[in-house]
Amino acid sequence: MEKTSNSKQNKTKKILSYYPVTIPAIVICVVLCIAMLFYNIYVAVAGFALLIAFFIFAVIKNNSFFNKLENSVLALDRKLSADNQYGELKHFPLPVVLFDSTDCIVWYNTKFSDVLFSDFTYDGVDVKQFTSGQGADIVRERKTIECECNGKKFTAFSGKVQYKNETVYCLYFIEDTELKNYKDSYLSSRPVLMFINLDSVEDVCADFKESQQSEVLGDVEAIVENWFSKYNCIFRKMPNSRFLVFAESSMLEQMKKDKFSVLSQVRSYTYKDRTLGITLSVGIGLGENLSQCETIARKSLDMAMGRGGDQVVVKTADGDFEFFGGVSKGIEKRNKVRSRMIASAIKETIKASDNVLIMGHRFADLDSLGSSVGMAMICEALNKDAKIVMSSKTTLAMPLAKYMIANNMDDLLIEPEDVDEYLSPRTLLIIVDTHRKSFLEYPELFDLVEKVVVIDHHRKTVDHINKAVIFYHEPNASSASEMVTELIQYINIDVSVPTVCAEALMSGITLDTKNFVMKTGVRTFEAAAYLRSLGADTVAVKQLFSNSMKTQKAKSEVVKNAAMYNDSAIGVVDFESDDVRIVASQAADELLNIDGVHGSFVVYKTGNIINISARSYGEINVQLVMEELGGGGHLTMAAAQLENETFDNTLALLKQAIDKVR
Repeated sequence: MEKTSNSKQNKTKKILSYYPVTIPAIVICVVLCIAMLFYNIYVAVAGFALLIAFFIFAVIKNNSFFNKLENSVLALDRKLSADNQYGELKHFPLPVVLFDSTDCIVWYNTKFSDVLFSDFTYDGVDVKQFTSGQGADIVRERKTIECECNGKKFTAFSGKVQYKNETVYCLYFIEDTELKNYKDSYLSSRPVLMFINLDSVEDVCADFKESQQSEVLGDVEAIVENWFSKYNCIFRKMPNSRFLVFAESSMLEQMKKDKFSVLSQVRSYTYKDRTLGITLSVGIGLGENLSQCETIARKSLDMAMGRGGDQVVVKTADGDFEFFGGVSKGIEKRNKVRSRMIASAIKETIKASDNVLIMGHRFADLDSLGSSVGMAMICEALNKDAKIVMSSKTTLAMPLAKYMIANNMDDLLIEPEDVDEYLSPRTLLIIVDTHRKSFLEYPELFDLVEKVVVIDHHRKTVDHINKAVIFYHEPNASSASEMVTELIQYINIDVSVPTVCAEALMSGITLDTKNFVMKTGVRTFEAAAYLRSLGADTVAVKQLFSNSMKTQKAKSEVVKNAAMYNDSAIGVVDFESDDVRIVASQAADELLNIDGVHGSFVVYKTGNIINISARSYGEINVQLVMEELGGGGHLTMAAAQLENETFDNTLALLKQAIDKVR
């Protein structure tokens, strides 16, 4: 076996590194035994005897260990010599190191010390100092590992030898510094394409003169151009307030580190001491060639605008998304042309179908059921049979369902297990108040139909439905009920809207706007006024939100026990409740009424799933917080679900997500 050093100093250092506890303990025992000679010679002699016995045992054990180690090395040597012309492992032409399951180095060859010890102080016996922190737990799962040491880059090939129940791991190092540098240089120079859109410029500058509009656009363009010029980009202006940027991957990484501060610079732009609220939507694509980059960048821009704008979306060729920004409220669209066009397209699609099934998200609320009822009325006006798929066992809109049944509208509702008898090759599925398959009341139905229409107002997520023939997505709308109300107005047919339907739509708007406080725009009040003209009774709508005394007490208990964290209130429903979802959502709303609370989160459990209801008035983007935990929603209202988690761990993850977004 080779020596690690010829100097006594290095030998001593190595021995101390192998036995960092044993040797100091022996020294202390010797000192104590010598001291004991002055007090009790018999005890001192007994101590010396035990110490000598322990030393002999340690020597025998140590020799046994190194004999086993040498046999392991010889076994590995014989294994190599079968296919290797050099025969002996110590003369192997590559750096070789052996270590045990505790990551302690037990042997290495001359080549290893020559290549990896150059200008490097060998401190201890931990192999991870040569493998970029990768030990036996990683080596046993991989055939190769990538690592760096002493300014050099290596690819290490792993192996192991089993000898009398002892496992010794082996790494063979191949230096490929130059090759990896070439690879890094190539990847850092790959093309990146960015599409930049100025959000809602027409609406923001609608009241400005032409000269003022030009001045505003010039100022904003200068902000954007100056920021991108720091990153060695090609910046070009396009029609319709759009810009095109070419860059390299290395520049994109620097922009990420800056967290695209251009978003906040444009958002805070003022014109004549007035903050206009102009925002950017940026879509970035990375691909193998420029054509692929362009396609991906356009999809990224659609995603950014579908999530309400004021954000950057980066998408790679592998389909992974990264999001930056998204902290401001969306600006309401004043133009209703798109609503008219969508209404016409939906009308033709319904007319071309045999029948229609309407479905919202699971645990349907008043907005989900209310918008479903509105779409059912449109289908009836087009002489098409329509049914609403909703589970009566899990719905949160049971007061509205009972109200419909009391007014002879129970024939509209069917349970998920009964959909088979209503299916045909030309059945149309209309999805409302969600655009994610995983959130549907009955996801299996989605796979059984050919044509799908989606109507939703939630900010777009990565796993959105992408096979819809019509994807009516309006993230700046207050609710799905508002969107359906506009469709009823613009569908260009005489739709009979009974009072119950008008009140159902009104309840959906009332729920999602928190009594016309959140996300309420001009079009929201126009929709409410239209429903009121159809006979919607605000008192009847209010009664749909009534709670039992038990539910009210449970909600108060959650609010009372809530704790503050980083300007947010966190409550936990750690008791049994039949209406736990209602308790949690209403408690989250109630917590926002407390002074100093910018965001509220209520955690509760259903089965083996930990749920989180999140609310805010816009100071905190709770959608981003929930997306960190696998959920989603709106800037002001979102949720997440975590399977097989505990309350304590969920609260820890929630606090980490809040810190990251804040």
